[in-house]
Amino acid sequence: MRKKLVGILMLAMLCLAGVVLAQEVPLPESSLATTASADDEPEEPDYAFIAGGPYTQKKHSLQFIFPGQWGRRRSKVGNSTLEHAEFGTLLRTEWGLTDRWELDIIFAADGERDRLDGTTLPSNFAMSDTVLGARYRLLDESFAPITLAMGPQVIVPSGNPLLGTGFEKTGYAWDLATAKDWGGPVFLYSSLNYFVFPSVRATDGAPGRSFNLHNVFWATAVGLRPLERPRGTSHHDIHAFLEYGLGREEGLETGPLGPTKVSSVQSLFAPGIRYGVLTASKKLFEIGVSFPLGLNQETPRAGIIVQIQFESFLGGGGE
Repeated sequence: MRKKLVGILMLAMLCLAGVVLAQEVPLPESSLATTASADDEPEEPDYAFIAGGPYTQKKHSLQFIFPGQWGRRRSKVGNSTLEHAEFGTLLRTEWGLTDRWELDIIFAADGERDRLDGTTLPSNFAMSDTVLGARYRLLDESFAPITLAMGPQVIVPSGNPLLGTGFEKTGYAWDLATAKDWGGPVFLYSSLNYFVFPSVRATDGAPGRSFNLHNVFWATAVGLRPLERPRGTSHHDIHAFLEYGLGREEGLETGPLGPTKVSSVQSLFAPGIRYGVLTASKKLFEIGVSFPLGLNQETPRAGIIVQIQFESFLGGGGE
């Protein structure tokens, strides 16, 4: 069933790519050179699968990043087998306010399901908290050793606290991403996101004090370029990724003595590959798949991420 679902998703993405390309009016190579400079083209490579990149959108350019993920882990409970599955999706929209300032909005939904010897126990899927943020590209490799972007985020409580997809409290975060691109077959990403939810109380209404919950996630990606090839008026590329992610999340658990703070750590390794095409009209379309592998008991043992990215340059650059 999982292989069939992946095949359907990849076929749909390939059809969408064909529609995008079919709508482009072919231009001679001389026209492409005179109508678009390298600085006007969308940044690439951009986001990996779990690690973020620091390449802010150019002025008046727009990007949509749409990943869907699923993972599961089996464990023994006495003589029974417990299957735990986690799944989710998000839509990240980036808008270039200037060549260095970027505005972001992230809508997400998450869910999980437990099955004990084939019998479904809790199963839910709900909208998560919404993230509003801004990033500034502080360093650029045109004049610095690395590219560095950072900025604040506000987490709007749009999730469902009863289903575990939110805390019913506004949160605050700081996002930081760096990259080093040697211009050859290898490039490197590293990102860190730290966020806090102040004064969170238990969702069951039990009396007790409130808690400040702190979450942090760090990821690094080694990127490879097995293919970079211009073809007519378009540019085609294949990027491969070897990623590692480490995160720590805090939550509340209600016991006989009232709510207490609990934490969990997730550690995963994620190899992936992505195909992208940059058209003559400066539209960048990318599709990819990654297979995250959990490295500890609190992380789904195996999973899949299918990701679509679309970027369009809408106007002139510059600050």
